Amino acid sequence: MSKSIQTAEQIRDKAQRRVEQLATDVPHHLRVRVPLPERHPPDASGRNWDMLALNESGAHYLREVRRVIEDMRTEFILPD
Repeated sequence: MSKSIQTAEQIRDKAQRRVEQLATDVPHHLRVRVPLPERHPPDASGRNWDMLALNESGAHYLREVRRVIEDMRTEFILPD
């Protein structure tokens, strides 16, 4: 699968939209703020960024958010 090159802001905005789709039945205080992705050297799969969703509660919801982020890491890369 070919990866699309996106800026950090583009990745964050796409992630926020996908997370908001998950959050239709999640109380507002449990919803997460999606930060900018942080670059790292490419791993074995070619993924060169990661991010941590910012929230302290809602473990099931955060697992779903993490799944969204992991899926996006396989779709998009940050430019050099």
